[in-house]
Amino acid sequence: MRRPILVACLAVFGLMAGQQMLNPILPPLAREFGFSELALGAVWAVGGAGVVLASPFWGRRTAHWGHRPVLLISLVGAMLGLLGFGFVAQAGLSGTLAVPVLFAGVLLTRGIVFGLAWAATPVTAQSYIADMTSGPAERVRGMSMFGAAQGLALAVGPALGGVLSLTGNLLVPIYAAPVILAVIAVVITLMLPKPPKRETRPVTVKVSPFDRRMWPFLTIGFGLYLALAIVLMTIGFLVQDRLHLAASDTSRVTSLVMLAGAGMIILVQVLAVPRLGWTPLRLVRVGAVVMTGGMLVVVVASSGLLLGAGVAVLGAGMGFATPGFMSAPTLLATREEQGAVAGLMGSSSALAFMGGPLLGTGLYEVAPAVPYLAGAVLLAGLAVFAFTGLGVVTRQPAKEPVAP
Repeated sequence: MRRPILVACLAVFGLMAGQQMLNPILPPLAREFGFSELALGAVWAVGGAGVVLASPFWGRRTAHWGHRPVLLISLVGAMLGLLGFGFVAQAGLSGTLAVPVLFAGVLLTRGIVFGLAWAATPVTAQSYIADMTSGPAERVRGMSMFGAAQGLALAVGPALGGVLSLTGNLLVPIYAAPVILAVIAVVITLMLPKPPKRETRPVTVKVSPFDRRMWPFLTIGFGLYLALAIVLMTIGFLVQDRLHLAASDTSRVTSLVMLAGAGMIILVQVLAVPRLGWTPLRLVRVGAVVMTGGMLVVVVASSGLLLGAGVAVLGAGMGFATPGFMSAPTLLATREEQGAVAGLMGSSSALAFMGGPLLGTGLYEVAPAVPYLAGAVLLAGLAVFAFTGLGVVTRQPAKEPVAP
């Protein structure tokens, strides 16, 4: 089952890499457009809102249409959104669009179109992994591969975006991302097999986010992603302001800092998690504690090296926590509920990436250290909750004979 899951995770990698290629260039590009930090945060937030609204829809469509069609729709839609954003950005840099019109164009293409299309891939990939695996150990390994794909995207995307921006043209990464998505769409078409056929086709069952099996892990996932989003969406501003860099140097250093975090996500999920054999609960607890330490380093970091170290520790913590809080709800749910659970998990992470940019950029305008202080407090609270609140949930009987 390893190869099919890798193919599904390739779609996750492509979508996230395409998104992350833009992150190092968006802060300096926004300043070239005349946007404030909060305006850029609004664009990110609108994209996240699209994911929140669309994830449950795509979760249901996966059950009815199949995994391959939904993944292809997602990839093609994201390609169109990024191409539209490239055209709008080109017009903005040439000065042919007034700032309000330019902002509306960026909001439509990079925010709404890209966000709605992006939403389908994580949900579909999680549902696919749930269909292709069974039992806690196999499910955790599958979700570790999913998390590793995200981590690899966080490493490759910013690094590639930073390298392409060295051409002196900030638009090159924007036009390169759709090409990558087109290649991955071809691979998905040719190589993604269907999950094993069941004797009876399961009826899709809705699951409430307030279900007692779900809400604690949705809360943990939301909080950890929110803290990560605060860092990812403001680190470009922090690098430029704290290190006093020009726009071209900012994208390069930001890429290296993000590479440190993404590299640790990959190392932990590829090398550590499968070998440790920890339960989802233990993974979440360790991850929350480690992320708290990383955020505190970012608060006090006064050099690029320390910033990279802090983000690396954050990445290590996320590497432990992600397969834990992603696999636990699927193990507590029935097969008929898997699509709905994947939609809830997708909405939870997207909600974090909707609120994170607004919260992070808004707090950044107060003072550069404030977003990271808030993130440290949030992570410390989540660590306490992981030790005091999650044990009760995992001791509840599941509707199927598996539990985290």
